[in-house]
Amino acid sequence: MNNRPQWKGRTHGGTLGQKGLLFFFRHMGLSLGYAILSFVVIFYMIFNHKGFKSIWFYFRKIHGFGILKSFTKTYRTHFLFGQTLLDKFAVFAGRKDSFILSITGQELFDNVINSPKGAVIASSHVGNFEISGCLLHQTKKKINSVIYGGENAVIQQNREKILKENNVFPIPVSSDMSHIFTISNVLKNGEILTVPCDRMYTGKKVIKLNFLGREAIFPTGAYHLAAQFDVPVLTLFVMKESAKHYHLILNRIDNYPSENLSQKEKVEALAGNYVYGLENILKRYPEQWYNFYEFWT
Repeated sequence: MNNRPQWKGRTHGGTLGQKGLLFFFRHMGLSLGYAILSFVVIFYMIFNHKGFKSIWFYFRKIHGFGILKSFTKTYRTHFLFGQTLLDKFAVFAGRKDSFILSITGQELFDNVINSPKGAVIASSHVGNFEISGCLLHQTKKKINSVIYGGENAVIQQNREKILKENNVFPIPVSSDMSHIFTISNVLKNGEILTVPCDRMYTGKKVIKLNFLGREAIFPTGAYHLAAQFDVPVLTLFVMKESAKHYHLILNRIDNYPSENLSQKEKVEALAGNYVYGLENILKRYPEQWYNFYEFWT
C-alpha cells in the first residue's frame, strides 16, 4: 500500500450526535449502548469502506489469517473501537466510576512524576489511551498531551474539562506549527509530554522500520526532543480487557545499547524499542489496532 496519507484524526459524528451521546449516557447504561453498537457497526463497515479495507488488510495480509477469521476479526475491531468511543462519552457524562483500572509498571510512572526532570510518554492508537488521562488522578506534575486540533467542539470542551481535573492539558496540533514551541517548553519546565508515535500529524522527521513483517513509516519528533533534553521515554498502552476493565501497561524504552551514542543513534534506538513494544502488544491484543487507513508502505 503506497502513498500513505497523513491522518486527519477527527472523531465521526456531528455536534447533535455527540450531544445526543452525552445525554444518552447521563440517563442510560453502557450495556444498552454496546447492544445498539453491535448492529450499528455493520452499517459503519459497509459505508466506511476505506476503513474496512485497511483493517481487513491488517488481518488478512499482516497477520495472515484466513478469509472467515479475517472478517470476524475485522468486525470485532470495529466493535471494540466503537466501545472505546462510547466509554469516552460515558466518562464525559460523569460515569468515571463505571470502569476498573489495573496498572502494570506503576513504579515507572511514579518515578517520572516524582523526578524534577521532564519525560516523554509515547502513546499509540491501539486500545484507549485517552481514557487514561480521564481516569488517572495525580497533582504532582503537569501532563501535556499532543492531540489533533480539529475535533468537534463538543469533544474538545468535554475532553479539556475532565482532563484538567487530572492535571492533564491538551496541546492541539496547529497548522501554523506554534505547538512546536509549546512542546519544547514542556520538557524545559520538567513536565511530562505525551505524544502519539504511530501517526504523522505534521513534520518530516520519520523513520522506516519493519513492523509486523512489513515496512512502515513512523514519526520521530518525540524521540528527537527526548534525546535533546535527555529525558526518560515511556510507552503507555491502555488495553480493554473486558467491558469495564482497562489494563494500563507502562514500559521504559530509553535503554540505549551504550552510553556514547549520538543523538541520531538515540532516536533510532527509541524508535526501534517503541515499534518492538507495539508489536508485542498487538500480538496480545490484535483486535485493538485502530489505524483505519493505509498504514504500511
